Amino acid sequence: MFNRLTVCALAFLFLAACGGSKGGSSYSSSDDDYGGGGGGGGSGGGSGTARAAAARDELKDAQKDAVSLTEENHRLAREVFDLKNKLGLPQEDDE
Repeated sequence: MFNRLTVCALAFLFLAACGGSKGGSSYSSSDDDYGGGGGGGGSGGGSGTARAAAARDELKDAQKDAVSLTEENHRLAREVFDLKNKLGLPQEDDE
């Protein structure tokens, strides 16, 4: 069960990282962010760096959320296991 949970958590992290990397925009529209329209071409680089830092922070937050959810899921599964043992119910491996 722990292996399935780990795979789910990693899949969640992968999807969160991929979904947040574009920020809802396509790569072709990001040319405007780098000063393609006129003056101020140097300021676009800082914007990209800020976006990268924001994406890293978002990824770290998603990773922390995934870890806490994984720990909570493990704790609850252990609690269910213990309660089933107390009640004398059979353990099912195919949940």
